[in-house]
Amino acid sequence: GGDAVAQGGEAAGGGEVREAGGRLAALRDRVAAFGLRLATLDVRQHSEVHEAAVGELLAAAGVAADYAALDESARRDLLVAELARPRPLVLPGVELSPATGDLLATLRLMLDAERAEAGAMPTWVVSMTHRPSDVLEVLLLAREVGLWRAAGERVESGFDVVPLFETIEDLEAAGERLDELLTEPLYRRQVAARGGRQEVMIGYSDSNKDGGYWRANWALHKAQAALGRTAAAHGVALRLFHGRGGTVGRGGGRAARAIAALPPVVQDGRIRFTEQGEVISFRYAVPELAHRHLEQIVHAVLTGAAGAGEDGDGGRFEPSPADRTLLEGIGERGMTAYRELIDDPGFWPWYTAATPIEEISSLPIASRPVSRKSADEVDFAGLRAIPWSFAWNQTRYLVPGWYGTGAALGEAVAAGEGPRLAELYRRWPFFAAVVDNAEREMARARLPIARRYAALAEDPDAARSFHRRIAADFAAARRALAAVTGHPELLAANPVIRRSIALRNPYTDVLNLVQVELVRRARAASGPRRDELRAALYLSINAIAAALQATG
Repeated sequence: GGDAVAQGGEAAGGGEVREAGGRLAALRDRVAAFGLRLATLDVRQHSEVHEAAVGELLAAAGVAADYAALDESARRDLLVAELARPRPLVLPGVELSPATGDLLATLRLMLDAERAEAGAMPTWVVSMTHRPSDVLEVLLLAREVGLWRAAGERVESGFDVVPLFETIEDLEAAGERLDELLTEPLYRRQVAARGGRQEVMIGYSDSNKDGGYWRANWALHKAQAALGRTAAAHGVALRLFHGRGGTVGRGGGRAARAIAALPPVVQDGRIRFTEQGEVISFRYAVPELAHRHLEQIVHAVLTGAAGAGEDGDGGRFEPSPADRTLLEGIGERGMTAYRELIDDPGFWPWYTAATPIEEISSLPIASRPVSRKSADEVDFAGLRAIPWSFAWNQTRYLVPGWYGTGAALGEAVAAGEGPRLAELYRRWPFFAAVVDNAEREMARARLPIARRYAALAEDPDAARSFHRRIAADFAAARRALAAVTGHPELLAANPVIRRSIALRNPYTDVLNLVQVELVRRARAASGPRRDELRAALYLSINAIAAALQATG
């Protein structure tokens, strides 16, 4: 009462209800923005799961005995032909594998949600999208449960299919893959049914783990630009969904700065991004901070769409072909240095000994298993990006957030590119953001502490060798960053964060020293004593993550 005035209605003898503002008006605005559900729910599944399910359905229907053996062209022809037919592939009562049954059950749940309230579960994300058929497979599965159907020249669809490009190779091909999808007439009808828009998710974590810091950042930037150009050429409204993690190695950092650094072609006022882990509490637990953070995000999106303030000279900066060639070389050199480190035959044994990855792997804190393989088959290829970064952070190396900078930038500066890189740092928001993030991660790293973790390896030669390689790139990176930024010391231009790191270091160092000893003792113990030490070790992992304000 008191905040709204009603005239008419039953109490007033009929007529319309008219509001005068206050709580009722605010409620109407919230319902218009969020619906009665408050938030939507996305579904995400790996492309290999979809492929296996489609193969099972096609085999059961006698359409294709070995779908997985077909090449991409044959797959697409088969999927488009099946999607144009109204019949289901499998009749009720046919027994399916548990995995396929679960997948179809999830799609039926989406159908129920759509019938209850349109838009409640509007998105299906296809992890590890490699080719257009990975997207079409989801439509065929949805057709099987009634969530999607072709009706002549129209398509009736209750959800968006969102390809997720994650690896370096897939990011490089993202624009081409989207073009192939949008060129397919049947898929264009799917886009038309969803309002003429297409959402595409890009993965920061796996690209970094795959190609290293510089290669991943450059591949991500190029992929976004290619996707924007492709969508514009097809007259489709593109919305990028940024799969950013909390740490710099997984796309984290200052969100507003990252938005400002996007290619101009995708600065269109539409954006989605993930907020994960401790970032949620840091940014949203306190109402005042949440309000400030959201204002920064909205401001960055609006100013980006308006083309305002994009470079230090007050206009849009467009890198020249020579600038792009320079960044291409930096990315390639950074990836080479990174892959030389992680592909060394002795790296994986050293990494598993020098980091608490084994203990992190047993923590019940992730939304997904630590490895895409079984617990007994954990290796670099199967290990997920979150525990990969988490373990590096615990040791204070923070490798995913900067490694390769010494080789990549250092060699470019040595080749006489220092003045041009300094100009790009001043004028190009993308390059400045990548440089500043690397500088901040290096300032947070603590190599004297990291060396003690390196010594946990049983092979002392390996321990010295890998630490020296990382330390050498760190030293070269400091010199290169100074030449590019003009900062005599790391974070010289950001004294607040620099002081914060300096104040926390002595306390965090003690936690690290305790953890190193706990790791050593726990690995040597057995029985109840080992369980006790591991319990203390878990506490140290939590404490260091809190001190660094970062997990993975």
